[in-house]
Amino acid sequence: MRATSTMALLCALQASSVSAFVAPGMAPSAALRVAKSPLFKSSTPKLAPSLAARPQPKRETALQAEAAAVGPISADDKRMFVRWSYILCLANSLVNSATLIQFDEVVMHMTGPSTKGPLFLASGLAAQGWHNLGTIGAFLVGCMFAGLATAKNDGDTPIKATAPTIIAAGLLLAISGVMAKNSVHSCLYIAACAGGMLNGLTSKMTTFRVSHVTGTVTDMGLLIGKGIGSTLEPALKLKLRDLCVLMGVWFVGGCTAFWMSSMMSVGRVMSLASVPVLLLGLKGLFHKN
Repeated sequence: MRATSTMALLCALQASSVSAFVAPGMAPSAALRVAKSPLFKSSTPKLAPSLAARPQPKRETALQAEAAAVGPISADDKRMFVRWSYILCLANSLVNSATLIQFDEVVMHMTGPSTKGPLFLASGLAAQGWHNLGTIGAFLVGCMFAGLATAKNDGDTPIKATAPTIIAAGLLLAISGVMAKNSVHSCLYIAACAGGMLNGLTSKMTTFRVSHVTGTVTDMGLLIGKGIGSTLEPALKLKLRDLCVLMGVWFVGGCTAFWMSSMMSVGRVMSLASVPVLLLGLKGLFHKN
């Protein structure tokens, strides 16, 4: 306000000083007209709209944009993958029991190899010790491949994106069966890698394990205890049912491997175990997300 008054006063003084040099009735010259023109033209400035009033652009990282484009998989697809876990658990149990029958080694859970490896190394049986540690390494590599397959979307990875890993695991199981039929001991590494791939996928997609039962039994006990001491919500009841099915399927696989090995070679049992895995992978490859 004070600056505006000062500007008006300067303009008035300028106009009066110029008028003193013009006689009455005389038209001012062009130079005088320019001189009498105000030095400062006041005008009401147009204020820019407030930044707060403007809609702020929504900033998203590339990862968030990609995740939004893919979106979470449907509840039906999640449930379908749980049912697939039953079949994958049966296949892994068949192979694990078959290798135990022929080679006296397990390949689908790492408690045995992780115990025997250091024990054999400490007792001077270096070859057997390193073999067990190699089985652990092969299983770890399989889990790494499963991690790569689900790296972008984790548990919301589309079914079709998991299919190549399932097919690869099935092919590895088939190859390990052929090797076992020819008594190639390194078939255990191939089978362990396949087991790691399948167990890694189901762990990420469903939280269930399909290559061992330690976690399964632990969760079963926890849920049963909760049900006795309190109440189980419908989702937990469903989880307990799934765990019981997985436990039962693992038992069935062990018995079936023994009965089948009495009629055919262990390698043949392992190759047949790869068939349902390959079929699931092909089904997933053509699944509409």
